[in-house]
Amino acid sequence: MRKYLLLVSLAGTLVFSSCSVPPMALQSDFKQQSEELPVEGRKVFKPNGSFTIGNYTVANVNLGWVNMGGFSIFSYNNVKASQKYQFSLQNGQGNEWYVFGASKLQHKSLKDNTGITIEVAPNMEYYASHFTSPESGQWHLLTVDPRHYLERKKFEGELSNGNTTYKIEPVYKFEGKSLPLSEIIGYEFRDGETIVGAVQVVNNGNVWLKPQLAPDTRMVLASAMASLLLYDKLNDPVENFELN
Repeated sequence: MRKYLLLVSLAGTLVFSSCSVPPMALQSDFKQQSEELPVEGRKVFKPNGSFTIGNYTVANVNLGWVNMGGFSIFSYNNVKASQKYQFSLQNGQGNEWYVFGASKLQHKSLKDNTGITIEVAPNMEYYASHFTSPESGQWHLLTVDPRHYLERKKFEGELSNGNTTYKIEPVYKFEGKSLPLSEIIGYEFRDGETIVGAVQVVNNGNVWLKPQLAPDTRMVLASAMASLLLYDKLNDPVENFELN
């Protein structure tokens, strides 16, 4: 799982004085005002177990198998992969709702005579989840990930119920580091130009929320962030898949 092995790629970016890793970079004004919700019980190398985000509990986690398929003609490969997700989110007052999600990636590549693999299509990775709040209705989350920092301007993401829309922006940097990583380490949720929440999805994970949000808004954002904490990118399974 590439996103849980990012420490390996930090050799040229981070200098470790200990085994600790800094949190992802946040805008200073948001960081100073935000409330941090600790993520506890999330297993770094097996994130499909129950865990907590502040006073929210992620439970009844069911991650389906990664479904793989495709074909190969001479040196051209066309591989498709998908995975389904399901879990429940409970708040401290006992309210609970279920979140359903799915990811999809189609990878088209060509291997040249030197053995180098070249992508021959945009090969975007899609992730979507949805859940229903008794107060604010059905919410949909969608991210379209080009899978590399150099292609970051092609990233698209939003969380919306049709009336309210939060734009989702990827984060590639750790706090205090000038160089970005090649892959996403977290996401910001924006209401217009204002950051209302952020989630770090690598290592043990971390969540920040703007204070004084309405309870329903907090639970909506926590649900979206929990789905991203469980979302495991399909890059590696696709790239390592051998077609017969």
